[in-house]
Amino acid sequence: FSGAILTKIMCDAMNRDIFNVLFGGINTVAPSKKGDEPKKEHVETSVAATAELLANAKEVLVVPGYGMAMSRAQTAMGELASLLRNHNINMKFGVHPVAGRMP
Repeated sequence: FSGAILTKIMCDAMNRDIFNVLFGGINTVAPSKKGDEPKKEHVETSVAATAELLANAKEVLVVPGYGMAMSRAQTAMGELASLLRNHNINMKFGVHPVAGRMP
């Protein structure tokens, strides 16, 4: 029963219907929004630009995911957290609301 409650909470967080999650929608394109929203532009960055952004930040929130776990980046993230905190930059770790969700 608790699994059903968790599934419902995750469906709400993903803004998806539970029926769609359980019985459909695999590898399908989500419906596009109607309206006059301008298209977002892809902007690339570099290691130096990212380092500068982190150095000038007051707060940093990291939401680790599966990719970070697979690349074994925990040690590097720990070192980055220590470095930022030693420079009085508030570094926090967050949890994505649908981490580990049903496919």
